[in-house]
Amino acid sequence: MKQSIYKNRRLKLVKKYKNSVFLIPSSNHKKKSHDTDYPFRQDSNFYYLTGFDEPHCLLVISNIEGKIKSTLFVRPKDEFLEMWSGRRLGPVAAKTDLKMDDVHSIEKLQKLLPSLLDGHQNLYIDFFDHKNLFEEVRKSVHSLTLRKKNKSYIPNDWHHLPPIIGEMRLVKDQDEIKAMKKANKITKKAHEAAMALTRPGTNEREVDALLNYIFNKEGGNGQAYENIVASGDNANILHYVENNTLVKDGDLMLIDAGCQYNYYASDVTRTFPVNGVFSDNQKIIYEIVLSSQKKAIKAVKPGQTLAKIHEVASKELIKGLITLKLLKGTVAENFKSGKYKKFYPHGTGHWLGLDVHDNVPYLSEKLEDIKFKPGMVITVEPGLYFPAHDKKIPKKYRGIGIRIEDDILVTSKGYENLSENIPKEIKEVERACQQNHLSFLS
Repeated sequence: MKQSIYKNRRLKLVKKYKNSVFLIPSSNHKKKSHDTDYPFRQDSNFYYLTGFDEPHCLLVISNIEGKIKSTLFVRPKDEFLEMWSGRRLGPVAAKTDLKMDDVHSIEKLQKLLPSLLDGHQNLYIDFFDHKNLFEEVRKSVHSLTLRKKNKSYIPNDWHHLPPIIGEMRLVKDQDEIKAMKKANKITKKAHEAAMALTRPGTNEREVDALLNYIFNKEGGNGQAYENIVASGDNANILHYVENNTLVKDGDLMLIDAGCQYNYYASDVTRTFPVNGVFSDNQKIIYEIVLSSQKKAIKAVKPGQTLAKIHEVASKELIKGLITLKLLKGTVAENFKSGKYKKFYPHGTGHWLGLDVHDNVPYLSEKLEDIKFKPGMVITVEPGLYFPAHDKKIPKKYRGIGIRIEDDILVTSKGYENLSENIPKEIKEVERACQQNHLSFLS
């Protein structure tokens, strides 16, 4: 994305908050073991406002009587450390490349922070993460309070910042939507390749590896979250990530996996037969879940809510469960009592964006469900789960776990399914399972 986009976001964030200062830190490296780190992943809010992908940085945005200034602290250039750990942009290049008003070495933060906070009545910061930064800010503000004769505001009113940025992130602009469409395009190829590779005797880890290979090969930033590659009864573990079981003939495979592109996530689930053909009992359950998902997606439109989408999906699942004689009573009674949650224990969707479970509000200031607006992106993912150990379930259904998930963009006219081209109709899925996976590797 162009740097002007990030600059405009910074201006939009602070323009209505006079005499206020905002502090947004980057992520830092996290230790994996001894002297090795986990792969670096930038903080989503920091990236949203800078597009910058280095650790150990701090963005400070000031608004004093409408005069807005962005100051960025970054790692200094260091020829020796860059030889060992990679190149750094450095303060000089960062000022121009990132369209900042001022850039300093992060080593000068302690010295410069008090002057950056001085003159502001309100301070916006994350109260719960980045404890070291919070303590440094506290010390700086305390030092300002000691200047009793200094005729200048100090930040006496502190506010939790992430929900404010989260509200901005709810509605995606065209560049964000373009990135999410690209992520889904890559995810489509990965899911189809996984369907083609999976055969009886395949290990789940092989499929997992193929998904990750394609995510990276096609230009993505790897997986948006840990892949769920769950065959047979493993599909009844909602967040199964071991991905190490041999796949058996006659079982289903549930894959919940999505690529990220420029940090924007896709989140797609497909369930398909290991041997390429659904059994009659598998078809029955699959069609119930697919019908539920289709009805829920059709209900997406401006003014709608996630709670309503969940109700639509749940009632269609309940109808199917009553037909299977797994539930008694009416649809309304079962929805009210929640008895259906034994077979469908999770929600139908969540916000999607820079995070796979986008860190944005679900409730308004009046504690009401956020209503859909064009540009918001959600998942729609109903499922039914019948654990193999549950003797109360008819034997023919035990061990079946099915979820179908798509990424849905709210539009002015209703919705657009960003992942609609990934096979999910029974005939489409069976056809995809019979392809040669090698055709996806070229």
